[in-house]
Amino acid sequence: MAEPTECRVVDTNVLLVASAADEASPFGADSTPIEEAALREQVLHWLHGFESDPTRQVVLDYGWDICAEYQNKLGEQDYGWLALMAKRDRNEVVWVGLEHDANGHALLAPAMAEAVTDLADRKIVAAGLAAIAAGHPCQITNACDTDWLDCNAPMEAAGLYVEHLLPDWIQARWKLKHGTGRK
Repeated sequence: MAEPTECRVVDTNVLLVASAADEASPFGADSTPIEEAALREQVLHWLHGFESDPTRQVVLDYGWDICAEYQNKLGEQDYGWLALMAKRDRNEVVWVGLEHDANGHALLAPAMAEAVTDLADRKIVAAGLAAIAAGHPCQITNACDTDWLDCNAPMEAAGLYVEHLLPDWIQARWKLKHGTGRK
């Protein structure tokens, strides 16, 4: 196996959008906010490349919290799920442990927790930070969640960056969400 060079915590939305673009996947194209087929194809192309490259690892947690979220949104035959399970089967995974609060949400330092307001995203951030702490260059990969733009500064200060697969789409949606753009 080639020497790993990078790892990614893959946001669930990447798997959903890629599955919607995959012809063999039963996941429907109308099940994502990405209306343009070409943009869904772009995400699918990224996931194909990620899945097939043994030097790129996925970050998963020992407690299966991240995969449980994937399974909550995807079926066993959806491409996004199959792609990450293929990485797991080939041992192309950086495994990390997560600590949880009393409600079962991943624990983050107070300043980071204040910035990451989506409680489901906290496990993604915690996993990325744990991978970095273990010496693995790591990023979060996102297709269509604008919330990542709201917590960029503290994450980047901690060395965790978000790779936006559709940066123009994300920026336009973020502006609409925050009332600074026109429809």
